[in-house]
Amino acid sequence: MSKHKYVHGFTERENRRLLDQATTLVEILHSDTSYPAGSSVLEAGCGIGAQTITLARNSPGARIVSVDIAETSLDAARKLAASEGLQNITFQRADIFDLPFPRESFDHVFVCFVLEHLRNPIEALSCLRAVLKQGGA
Repeated sequence: MSKHKYVHGFTERENRRLLDQATTLVEILHSDTSYPAGSSVLEAGCGIGAQTITLARNSPGARIVSVDIAETSLDAARKLAASEGLQNITFQRADIFDLPFPRESFDHVFVCFVLEHLRNPIEALSCLRAVLKQGGA
């Protein structure tokens, strides 16, 4: 899908480590993160959905599009969101370096625990900025 590789791979052990990391820090980092009703949010590199759940719960009126390059991670994220009854999330397979969205598509972009796993995080930020609306955050 991309010449850009995920540095740590997609092993079951790595998935457990990432879930532990995300759930341990969610209260510190994201317990108060929310987006206004009617806004569109791109969550880049959603992994297995640990951060996605908090975003969706805290922003029930926002439309969240969560992308990841790994279909196995997306499957886990979809199951987690379904088990929580969350319906304001769309999961899609996508590469941060080749996003399938028009320029200025989103009001907000959320990235957490992603950039440190990429070989070229500056390029990733540039690609994400392209889909963020003027004045977005």
